[in-house]
Formats: sequence, C-alpha cells, structure tokens
Amino acid sequence: MQEYRKLLCVNKIRETKRLIENMLIPILSLVVAAAVVGYQIVINFFPIIRKINACNLRICYLVFGFLILYSFGVCFINVKPAIIIKPASLFFIQEKRIRQMISIKYIGLTLKDIIFSIILSACINGIHLNRNFLFILLIIFLLLNTTNLMRWKIYHANQRRDIGIWMLFSIILVISLKYFFMCIIIDIGIWMYMLVYDFGVLEINALKYEDEMQFLEKVRIAQNFNNTVLLDQYAKEKMVRYLQKKNKVSNFLYYFPLIWKAQISIYRLGRNWIIMGMILFTICLGIYKMPFYWTLPFLQQEEIRYMLLLGSIFAVFRLTLRSMVQQLDSILEKATDGLFIPISENRIVKQFMVIPITIVCGEGIIMAFVVNSSIAQILLGCAILICATVLNLWLEVKYKNFLVKKDFILSIAVFLGALILTK
Repeated sequence: MQEYRKLLCVNKIRETKRLIENMLIPILSLVVAAAVVGYQIVINFFPIIRKINACNLRICYLVFGFLILYSFGVCFINVKPAIIIKPASLFFIQEKRIRQMISIKYIGLTLKDIIFSIILSACINGIHLNRNFLFILLIIFLLLNTTNLMRWKIYHANQRRDIGIWMLFSIILVISLKYFFMCIIIDIGIWMYMLVYDFGVLEINALKYEDEMQFLEKVRIAQNFNNTVLLDQYAKEKMVRYLQKKNKVSNFLYYFPLIWKAQISIYRLGRNWIIMGMILFTICLGIYKMPFYWTLPFLQQEEIRYMLLLGSIFAVFRLTLRSMVQQLDSILEKATDGLFIPISENRIVKQFMVIPITIVCGEGIIMAFVVNSSIAQILLGCAILICATVLNLWLEVKYKNFLVKKDFILSIAVFLGALILTK
C-alpha cells in the first residue's frame, strides 16, 4: 500500500510539472489577471465591507436566492460527483481505503465551504464578530455543505426523490432568519442525517463513478498537453454524456414535448451568444463600478460609463433573442424538410416561447438586482422584454420579411426595457 501511495504522489508531481511546462503562458496570464482582479476587489470592496455596521437584508436574501438556485442546479439539473478521486486510486486501493480517502476529500470540501461562508457573511454583515455574523455564517455553511452531501447521494443513488428534503431544507433556511433557534435545529438535523447516510449507509455506484473519473482524467491530460483537438472532441462527448435520461416520459412532456426540445436545443447549440452577452455585461459593469477604469480619459465622465453599461444590457437581450430565433428556425426547418413533427406551427411556437421567456426574465432579474433596480422597475422592464420576445418569435414565423425591415422597432423596445431596468 505504501508503494501505491508513493507512486500516486510521484504521478501527481509529474502531472503538475507537465502542466506548468505545456501551459506556462496561459497559467501566467491567469495569475496576472487574478492578481489585478483581486487587487481591485480588495481596494474597492474591502473599505465598503468595513463600513457595514448592520445586517443588510437585501444583500442577504439576494445571496440566499443565488445559493438556493445553485443548490437546485447541482442537485437536480446538472448532477456531478462532489468529490473527485484519481482513477488510479480507485483501481489500486481497496474499497475500505477508498471510503477513507472520500472522507478526507470531504474534509477539504468542508474547509472550502467554511472559507466561502466567511466571505459571504462578511459581505452581508460586515467584518464584525457578533451574533448576526456567526448566525449568517452557519446558515450559508449548512446550505453549501448539505448541497454537497445531497448531490453526492443523488449521484450514486441515481434518484431525484430527494427534492422534498431539499425544498424543506431551503424553506427552513430562509425562515430561520426570523425564527432562528427552532429552525436551525431542524437544519442541523437534516445536515447530520445526510452526513451519516452518505458515509455510513450509501453504496457507491462504482461503475458509474469510475467511468466518470476516467473521463475527467482524459480531459485533464488533454488540458495538460494543450491538445485542443482532443479537448474539442471531449467537449462534444461531454454534451452527450450529461444529457438527462428518463425511462418514462412524464405527462408534462407528453403534452408539451417541444418545451423539452427547446431546452435541449438551446443548451447544446444556443449558449454561446448568451455567454458572450453576459461576459460583455460583466466587463461593462466593472468599468461602471470600479474607479480604476475611470483614470482613462474617455471613461472619466459618468454619462459615458452609464451608456456603456446600458449598451451591454441591450446587447445581452439582443444576443439572447438572436440565439432563440436561430433555434426556432432550426426546428421549423426540420419540420418542413422531411422530419415529421405532428404538431401545428402555432403550437410549436407557443411551446418554444416558454424557455426564451424564462431566460429573458432570469437575465432581467439578475441584472436588475446587480444595478439596484426597484421592484417596479423590474416588473415593468421584464414585461416589456417579454412582449418584445414574444413579438420577435411570432414575427419570425408569420412575417419574416416584415421583421427584417422593421427590426429597429423591436430594438427600440429592447432598449427601452434595458433603460427602465437601469434608471
């Protein structure tokens, strides 16, 4: 056993050395970028955090909302193992030793959750070691750590019926802000139950886990050698591997099959435009918020910075609509070019609109919270953007030539929605 451990340590050192040799320039670029961003965060946000004297409930509920969405995504949408172990370790080490290694990895994961919880607690309550700070720290830690335990259980048990436990846990966490002592005991009880179940009762799905670890190892080796051809091949293989598989079609999908088709189509083909828009918005938001960029001559005026932010929000929605229109065109072309879809054109459009409307509303709410919009602004802005989305998709099907000529009208509507969200 000692020889195996020695070989694993030597292999880890060789892999790190190879990674540095083959990816030296990208690694240095990331280090420099991380240093610049970290410096800006420290000089801009640390003084703000120090000035916080009481718990900011707006930020608190916003953080909880994002964490609950993250928890739902990793537990029930994109389920992956929370703990990563080398395939060689799985091959050489016995099952009892594997469980010990998983426990050690879990301790490291817990330390990361604690550090992340401290940072978020400081952003909500300021740097004050008082009861509110410790209370928020405990809530965030329980949410993050229980999420990791639950996704580990769901991954190996291959079942999604834990959504009831997840909903109970999330609701109790939110109301524990008001009823602390009663709710926190229930939360800790759920966390301890998941802890005991995962490391004492749960049977590891060895075949599924080994296959997953082998695939991740192949991707890591291709990254170490900077083999872009293999990375592109593995990216396409990854999309196929992680598609959700269901043995029985639900009644919802039976009556509304194209909602599921739209979600898969956008996930596989239409994300690039949306990601580009969000990256552009992040850059412009940094320019608008961080004084570091204001030293540049053309960014000294606040009006110019505001127009950049407004333009980035407008670009997010226009790129999103463009992506949705492309996917709708693809489905309609398949329906007319030989792929039999026994659904009328109007019904195709109506079912397809559900996902675009959801994405547009989600983007609007996220950006509205970031720029501190009011509830009335969020509702009015999202209503305008929903109308523009529906009108765009409907004209794309019924009056495509007219849409080409009158596209500026939709652009004005989208710009108006972006303007309402920011002012």
